[in-house]
Amino acid sequence: MPLQTVPTIKSISIPLLLDWWQKRKRVASVRSNLHRTLPKVDDAYLQAYYRLMEVYSVVKSGGVKTQIEAVHAFAKRESKLLHQRFDEIEAAEDVTPSEKQQEQEKLQQALTELQSANDWRLQALASITPDEEALVQQYLPDIERTLMQAECA
Repeated sequence: MPLQTVPTIKSISIPLLLDWWQKRKRVASVRSNLHRTLPKVDDAYLQAYYRLMEVYSVVKSGGVKTQIEAVHAFAKRESKLLHQRFDEIEAAEDVTPSEKQQEQEKLQQALTELQSANDWRLQALASITPDEEALVQQYLPDIERTLMQAECA
């Protein structure tokens, strides 16, 4: 039966998820299991673990609000630099019109990519609920202990 929804870190207990991860690390550390695919029942845990790590990385770097502010500040800085370069190209007297056009097209592409990357990051940050952020903050010592534990067979 296919999964209808991807579990979030709210739907699976963090201690249970961390225990599952430790077991998966031990299984993966056995050389004969390195290329073995995960059993289907592990898919839900793996998706929840990915989500946990996504939220964990945001919590560790200051939280959703701080990261949103950082995205906006980065976009503003980079956009300003690209627009300054537009102005420099436009004012350059030793550059042919076709060279100017080529450079401006490159800069426009860079602006488009910057906007796209920032939109993607903001969407990812907006998908993190305050409850998820608080839950990860609550379990932060347990998560870090699990991440730092040596793999043992």
